[in-house]
Amino acid sequence: MPPRPRMPVYKPAVGEIVRDLAHRDTSGKPLEAVYMDTLAGLVYLRHEAGGCEWTTKPAHVQALPSPRFLTVQHPSRPRAADLT
Repeated sequence: MPPRPRMPVYKPAVGEIVRDLAHRDTSGKPLEAVYMDTLAGLVYLRHEAGGCEWTTKPAHVQALPSPRFLTVQHPSRPRAADLT
C-alpha cells in the first residue's frame, strides 16, 4: 500500500486563536489558545485570558473556521550598554 500524503502543517500568525488538538478541556473539546511563537520545533500557546504558555507539536495546531486574533506583546530585547 502506498504511503498516505502528508497534510501540510498549519503556520498561524502571532496572535491568532488556534485549536490545540493535543490538549482538551474538561468537556473533551480541543483547547483554543493564542499562538505566541514556534521555537525549537515546538509551538507555544497561551489561553486568551492569559496565564502560562504551554507547548504542542506543530501538527497538533489547527485554524479556526472563522479566524480571530489578539494583540500580542513581546518583551523588548535587552538594550546594549551605552559605552560612550
